[in-house]
Amino acid sequence: MDISRRKFIRVLGIGGVACGTIAAAGYAAVTVDGMPASAIAAWNGPDPAETDVRIRALSHAILAPNPHNRQPWLVDLSVAGEITLYCDRTRLLPHTDPYSRQIMIGHGTFLELLAMAAAAEGYRADIEPFPDGDFPETEIGEAPVARIRLVRDPSPPADPLFAHVFERRSNKEPFDVERWLSDDHAAALAGAYADLAVPLTVTTDRGLIGQLRGIAGEASRIEMATPRTHKESVDLMRIGADEIAADPDGIDLQGPMIWWGRKFGAISREALLDPSTSAFETGATMIAEQSATAMGWGWMTTAGNTRKIQIATGRAYLRLNLQATALGVALHPMSQVLQEYPEMTELQSQFHETIGTRPGETVQMLVRLGYRVAPGPSPRRRLDDLILT
Repeated sequence: MDISRRKFIRVLGIGGVACGTIAAAGYAAVTVDGMPASAIAAWNGPDPAETDVRIRALSHAILAPNPHNRQPWLVDLSVAGEITLYCDRTRLLPHTDPYSRQIMIGHGTFLELLAMAAAAEGYRADIEPFPDGDFPETEIGEAPVARIRLVRDPSPPADPLFAHVFERRSNKEPFDVERWLSDDHAAALAGAYADLAVPLTVTTDRGLIGQLRGIAGEASRIEMATPRTHKESVDLMRIGADEIAADPDGIDLQGPMIWWGRKFGAISREALLDPSTSAFETGATMIAEQSATAMGWGWMTTAGNTRKIQIATGRAYLRLNLQATALGVALHPMSQVLQEYPEMTELQSQFHETIGTRPGETVQMLVRLGYRVAPGPSPRRRLDDLILT
């Protein structure tokens, strides 16, 4: 959010003495609370000395987009040449994603990026989803999500989208309201993948964009107004560099303004949960700016909603995100209206009517599109913490 230091502090309700203290401290003094290097070390890629192609591929796969940055992946490397992927069931989102549909999509992004990384190393990734049986649609089991066998196969060329892995972002900033998504970029985004089971619709129609802005904004408001769903997000916020370094996942909040807000007691989990506080109001305003600055929308729709379809959606979405990166298009998933809890049902019906969803179809992903300078990378856990021993 582009906002001056003094204005940000005033919005949070920090008094004049504190503002004077901050002003007196000078600019150099507020260059604190930067992103910890350890939290984004994964974005440097695999260790050049690493010879196990599985580790090299996994070092890329952990950079995949995933809901609330939970990074809900566990891998077993006990069989040579194989990777067995499990879901870390301690990292689910029971309130905003009660059936773990989004969590499964996050496993699909992981698998697609792993396959792309393996191909770049001269290996084919033979992926067998749910080798011990599919999960029910309402819960996540203990069985593997996928078994991957890496087979030496230098014939397929490296995927050109793989070149954009380290610059890929989910851009949560307000977009440039002077630039509508171009028709050329909309068409190019639709060519990101060829999976006919997960069709992508991209709109540049300004009337429809406006309608979806309103729906997405209301969905964000409902999520914040529903105590259990809002708390789920706040509990996953890593407030300040020290928390991010300790737990490099979830929703990172860092930078000079966060540091000062914590110092003067304006930013805390308690404040972020309390609708009467400036911290809560500021958060609501920042979230509202996201939907209000959408300059295009895209959504993925499937004819069913099995776990395998959710995995396929994730694989397609990873490619869409990379294609947007290649084109210089900012992309940000706004899945609030797709979440399956009772308070969202009425608005969800309005959304489906607005975009013309047919009976039996599931909208798996909704993304806002536009243009904005990409932010820095989001935190990632150490790969070693995902490997089962």
